[in-house]
Amino acid sequence: MNATDANTRVPDTHPTPEDAAQVDLVLARAGLTVSSEDRERLVRIYPMIREWAEGVRLPETRYAEPAVIYPATFER
Repeated sequence: MNATDANTRVPDTHPTPEDAAQVDLVLARAGLTVSSEDRERLVRIYPMIREWAEGVRLPETRYAEPAVIYPATFER
């Protein structure tokens, strides 16, 4: 695979204290305890994960209904 492939591109952003706080929040909500090395790694890659997540969110569809709605009493 080519190193310039868009799927392997690493963003030019650096972790901020806010990124570290977000990682801590996610870990706390999930009830996970990780080693300091794993936490540092998560904080280091968090900007890339945040960028990916922003890329899949479509603000214009935020309040749209799902394409398919299943009634609670669906019977076959």
